[in-house]
Amino acid sequence: MGDALKRRKFAASLAALALGLTLAGCNDTPDPEPEDTATSAGGSSSSSPEASDGGASDSQSSSPDPSASGDWWPEQPEKMATGQEFPDDYEPATLEHPARNVPKPVMPEEAKQETEAGAQAFLDYRTDAQWYLMQTGDASLVRKVTSNSCEACERQFTQTEDVYSSGHWVAGGLETYQVISDSFLKSENGTYTVPVGVNNRGAKIIENNDVAIEQKPIRSMDDLDVSLIFENGGWLYITASPRGSL
Repeated sequence: MGDALKRRKFAASLAALALGLTLAGCNDTPDPEPEDTATSAGGSSSSSPEASDGGASDSQSSSPDPSASGDWWPEQPEKMATGQEFPDDYEPATLEHPARNVPKPVMPEEAKQETEAGAQAFLDYRTDAQWYLMQTGDASLVRKVTSNSCEACERQFTQTEDVYSSGHWVAGGLETYQVISDSFLKSENGTYTVPVGVNNRGAKIIENNDVAIEQKPIRSMDDLDVSLIFENGGWLYITASPRGSL
């Protein structure tokens, strides 16, 4: 597969993210064209909600485009979603190099409990595992906690791996989920459909020391349901879909 096609496929995934389908993948929804929201260097985006520090908030942001100044860069969190600290030698990605000394996420014990807090802790860990993929091109951790029935997830994982195998890399890509309180209900088939707020801090694909494609931040409490199942003493991420469609 040529580099241009790989970049186009990855841009389609980033565009899906901005439409509220997120990097997590959603119920076999077709990938939109990159021109929708993920933009090539020097281009413009038709949609760019703001992402702020911390997790998702209680209301959707309508702040101005954070890239309007021309110097927007994906925000680097102070800690990982689980609260895990970054080592002193960790270096975020720049135009000159991919992220260095990226810490491997560690699943907290609470993420192994079949409770609302356990589901949140699990989603925090999966956030970190997905971010680890975006930082390194290694999808092994996020695949372990994601159902292989999620075809959209697998496409996203493979496309990110392709970016790195082509000698390019990703800056940013952190997306956190906030479980909406009192929404933790188990269905008759044993799965949980959990409404979540999403805070994505944006991403850029770096090629030849320049931004080839970018996806601006997006933040919303209104757009996404996550489907989980608890089995064999742990959670498994099944899919995510627009609110109310699961």
